[in-house]
Amino acid sequence: MKKITLLTIILAAVVLFGCQKPKAIVVVPEPVEVTPKGGQFTIDDKTMLCFDNLGANGTETSKMIRDLYESYFKLRPNLGDAESAKKNSILFSISKKEIKDIGDEGYVLEVKAKRITVEANTTAGLFYGMQTLLQLAGTDKLADSKTFAVPCCQITDYPRFGYRGAHLDVSRHFFDTAFVKKYIDLLAYYKINKFHWHLTDDHGWRVQIDRYPELTRVGAWRPERTSWDTLHPVMPDEPMTYGGFYTKEQIRDIVRYAAARHIDIIPEIEIPGHCSAILAAYPQYACDDYPYTVAVGPYWPPKAIMCAGNDGVLTFYKNVLTEVAELFPYPFIHIGGDEAFNDNWQVCPKCQQRIQDKGLKNEFELQQWLMNQIEHHLDSLGKKAIIWDDIVSDDMVNTSTIMCWQGLDVAKTAAKHGNDVIMCPTTHCYFNYYQSKDKDERLCMEGYVSLGKAYSFDPMPEGLSEAQQKHILGGQCNLWTEFVNDPETAEYMILPRLFALSECVWSPKEKKDPKKFATKVDFERNLMKKLGYRPSNRTVMELE
Repeated sequence: MKKITLLTIILAAVVLFGCQKPKAIVVVPEPVEVTPKGGQFTIDDKTMLCFDNLGANGTETSKMIRDLYESYFKLRPNLGDAESAKKNSILFSISKKEIKDIGDEGYVLEVKAKRITVEANTTAGLFYGMQTLLQLAGTDKLADSKTFAVPCCQITDYPRFGYRGAHLDVSRHFFDTAFVKKYIDLLAYYKINKFHWHLTDDHGWRVQIDRYPELTRVGAWRPERTSWDTLHPVMPDEPMTYGGFYTKEQIRDIVRYAAARHIDIIPEIEIPGHCSAILAAYPQYACDDYPYTVAVGPYWPPKAIMCAGNDGVLTFYKNVLTEVAELFPYPFIHIGGDEAFNDNWQVCPKCQQRIQDKGLKNEFELQQWLMNQIEHHLDSLGKKAIIWDDIVSDDMVNTSTIMCWQGLDVAKTAAKHGNDVIMCPTTHCYFNYYQSKDKDERLCMEGYVSLGKAYSFDPMPEGLSEAQQKHILGGQCNLWTEFVNDPETAEYMILPRLFALSECVWSPKEKKDPKKFATKVDFERNLMKKLGYRPSNRTVMELE
């Protein structure tokens, strides 16, 4: 007689009862707490979407969740309320009693065999709970399934940082509204809540300003060329056919689109440097009579700078920002401040007179003074300024939020000074840098940020007191577009590194696990392909 072993019993149970390996729970960014349970819920064409206690934004929120459901699952759900949410239903509800600890963006998601519930304190929390639900069902999405199995579990989740951002430069290369919306969808999927829209630079002015029509008639266009690294300056009488800009109505439409996905848009208007596009349109704001054109291709250093001694320059910026503020109903406007080379100020009589009249020490203090005037104007409009960290010094007078791209030391100086800080260091967050060392990799801006390097990013600098740590609002990735001239390349550059950034700004520090994250990358990359994005296949997870 054969000996009956434990393995034999297990194999027999598999045959008799159809035991299956539990579905993997793959969510990016990693939630705060995940408790797996046995079994699964199946989404099919009879599943009901139910909503309860959504409040004033109920119709908009339920429509957004329904639209996501239909576009992702290709199913049209039956709709109901809390009373209908019994078998085969998914209930989204605002808690009648505040759920502690999860804040305004957190959620509690519970998957049982017969029902899924998503509960939150706000509609933002419900939206993020929906994004997590889509990922839980994602393994079947890859297989073109008509039903979608969601593993039973309970997830409690909320973000580590309130500012979770991603940047897109549309000056060096213009991207149409369709791609901007697609980019916003991608950010929303990974719970990014700030879109930093770099609208102006030397290479093109991209926002309609009624009071200054030449900004878009002249400043939005340059000669059409090919490879960025071999371009030559603009030639006399060369046709200006490459570029574009967003009308005010297009911007309002994109603002509405982002708001429905709980994303604030932060427009950037560069002050006082990176202004060749302005000076091509309005040369009277320069310190000199150099014949400025919209810039083409690489150059260093960027010498164009607005004349800080010209009262008309302040009037210009105030008028522009007043129109910009009307378009973007959010607290922040980014006003640049980086790489403002002041050679022209050093020899400009008006700028030197301003330094003398205001009792300033040098041209650096002149820039601080100018940015301070803009801060005051934005304050009068009910807005707050963000400035690149070039403005930071131990004795700075500016109270703006500082966006730190040059490293941890300058971030610490700003936080200790009492300024709020957003972290985006080049070492970890510049996704225009190379992501692989393959010899045939696409041409990029010099620098290297592997997926592992991106994942090692911690927005919180060490060495800050508890009070100073409160000034670190969060972090973001930046996509500058010198070598990114089309949507396909933009997607290639940001994915899969956006997966890493999302965990760095959402997930608790102690929940970050490079080895676990590495196991999720291929799944997320394949899911993005299924959703119509074109991520890089070259990037590997180098554990750093």
